[in-house]
Parts: sequence; C-alpha cells; structure tokens
Amino acid sequence: MRILSTLLLLVASFSTLAASQGREGDQASFKPVAEQSTTKPKTYYGDRERGWFWYEDPVEVEEEEQKKPEPVAGAAAPAAPVLSPREILKKQGEQWEDALATAILNPTKENYQRYLAMTTQIQQQSQDFATGFKQAIWVTPEYDYTLQKPRTTQAIVAQNDQELRLKESELYRLSQENGLIFFFRSDCPYCHRFAPVLKRFSEKYGFTIIPVSLDGGGLPEYPYPKRNYDMGRKLNVSVVPALFMVNPDTNTVSTVGYGYADWSKLITKVLFAAQQLEGTATLKVGDVR
Repeated sequence: MRILSTLLLLVASFSTLAASQGREGDQASFKPVAEQSTTKPKTYYGDRERGWFWYEDPVEVEEEEQKKPEPVAGAAAPAAPVLSPREILKKQGEQWEDALATAILNPTKENYQRYLAMTTQIQQQSQDFATGFKQAIWVTPEYDYTLQKPRTTQAIVAQNDQELRLKESELYRLSQENGLIFFFRSDCPYCHRFAPVLKRFSEKYGFTIIPVSLDGGGLPEYPYPKRNYDMGRKLNVSVVPALFMVNPDTNTVSTVGYGYADWSKLITKVLFAAQQLEGTATLKVGDVR
C-alpha cells in the first residue's frame, strides 16, 4: 500500500508540471505579430525546448549588399584623361608597331593597308616637322650652326679664306715679338725636308730663325748654324727636327713641335705655341743659355 501511494503522488506531480508548461506555451503562441517578427532567432543554448544541439552553428544575420548608385538620367559622362604630347607620340608608336606585328603574323590585304596608312601618316608628320624646323632656323640666326661651321663647298672655302687672313695677321704680329729656335742634325732626312718649309715660312711672316745644329753640320737653307749642345740638353731635345718659340722681352720659351710639319700644320703649331707663351711659359731663356 505504501508503494502504491508513492507512485500515485509521483504521477500527480508530473501532471501538474505538464499542465503548467502547457499554459506557458499557449500564452507564448498568442504574442502580437509585430513582436514575433522582430524577435531574434533563438540559439541552441537559449532554446531549452529544442534540446542541446551542440553541433549547430549560430545563426548569422546577413548584411544587406550595398547597392551601387544608379546613374542619373541626363548626367554628363566622366571626362577622358588628357594625354601629354609625349604620351600621344608613344601611343602612336605602339599602335604602329602593333599594326606591323599584325601584318607579319596575319598577312592579309586589310592588315597591310592599315600598316601602310599608319606609316604614311608618321612619315608626313616627320616631313612637316623637318620643314618647319629648317624654316625656323632660317629666321633665327643665333641657332644656325652652319653660320659657324658651313657645310657647302663655297661657304667652306670662304670661311677658310677668312680664317687664313686672321691667322696671317696674327702671325705677322707674333713675328715682331718672337723668334724661332730650330734644332736639327745635318744627317737627318726629316730635317732636310722641313728646312725649306721653315725657310719660306720665316720669309713670308718675318720670323727670325735661330738654327742650332746638334752634330755641328749645316743644311742648305742654314749653312752656318749655332753649335749649342747645352741648350738642346736643357730643352730635352731628343728628336729632330725640333722647333721652339722664344720671346726675348719676357725671356720665355715655348715648344712648337717635333718632327716634320707641312705649311698648314706649321701655322697651327706656331699659333698654339704663342698662346702657351703668352699664357704660362715653361722655360726662361736664361735657363737654356
């Protein structure tokens, strides 16, 4: 009897618990629609009635995709980037190379014609630039290089004549202030060939020549030379013929050159030696006496 009473009490307790849960469920089912729609979905750990589903992932709320603004009707399209002249030429060159490559890889009539058309356009641009550039130089003499360095035959001849007159005028001036020391050997074939050139040069421009023989013998143009071996040693004359310019007023000496020299080269060497003499002299006349 005691056991039966205990069982009846347990059944009554479970019935009371089930009735109370049923009332709670009925009240929850009558919630307003607005409230139900705004309620966040329950997770497995907050929903006891669903059980402990440990493997279920939490529900994620998807964010609304951001919509791109639609273009307004009648609005102006964005302006294209402005290319610099250098960029335009670069792009044109790339298009020309693409046309060439296309014609090589796909040799059709259309591809040939497209390449030829682009080539003709580029050639015309080059011709227009060359013509305009040349015309601009004609009216801008400070940028005309041919005025300083002519290219035509007649202009070159005229310039050479002018330069020769200037050089000769300078040589006449130098001969009034400077003399030339000529070192030679009587058995030197180059000295024999150079002596007539030097003789005519001195007679034309008025230079005084001081001939110095290193072996004691003379030349037809200079049969009575000086014999000053010590002067040649101090000037380090190891090659003949050798020519030096001397200025008696400043007692300075400048090297003109060694070996044979024709007329034009002799003029150039003498003028250069004069520049050196008037600038920084290397030796004093007193040092080589």
